[in-house]
Amino acid sequence: MSIYVREREVVTPGQLLSDDPRSAGSYTYVYNGKVYAAVAGITQFRDSKVNILPAKAPYKPSESDTIVGIITDLKPSHYEVDLGWHLVGFLHTAGRRTRTRLQIGDVVYTRVKYSGVRGVFLEGGRELVKIDRGLLMRVSPVKIPRIIGKKGSMLHVLSSESGCKLYVGRNGLIAIVGDSPEKEFAVASAIKMIESESHLPGLTERVTHHIRKKIIGGEVVGEG
Repeated sequence: MSIYVREREVVTPGQLLSDDPRSAGSYTYVYNGKVYAAVAGITQFRDSKVNILPAKAPYKPSESDTIVGIITDLKPSHYEVDLGWHLVGFLHTAGRRTRTRLQIGDVVYTRVKYSGVRGVFLEGGRELVKIDRGLLMRVSPVKIPRIIGKKGSMLHVLSSESGCKLYVGRNGLIAIVGDSPEKEFAVASAIKMIESESHLPGLTERVTHHIRKKIIGGEVVGEG
């Protein structure tokens, strides 16, 4: 079997990946016995398969996903929450499921309770956090695992270097809450770096240096 790409290599749609159809993984296709990339993205080898991590893809809700959303409407029995990507989540107000009083425009952090043919239903009660301040930004949902890092390693760097609290939604919305706008913008610019350079080695060190330079050097600008 011949593999024509390296691990974490940037590929484009239609690019030849392998001459063994058994190695076809996610976001690939087989044509005349050879494996090609179906989308633009980064290669990942796993279980003898060549997979593509797409550069962009819409959010597909799964149960227990953390999400950040915006309250857009109040119904007699539930709130409607904008999750982005033309998705609406439903947050029940009946009983004590949602103890926090919410208004249109409020930003919330919670988990997906159910996602299926009936819609997307969100957890209330203790799972729900109302975010009253900070900076809200949007990234591609496929970049969220890299922003979190293995066992939360990258998220720890972003938080510990800046002192900010991060609420990361699998839907691509991230709320950054710090004690100054400068620190919040420093984290936002570091996240943009992760989003654009996730395929390059040494990313953790560059992110650490970037945040320190922005905060200590006073070079924070409103990026993204």
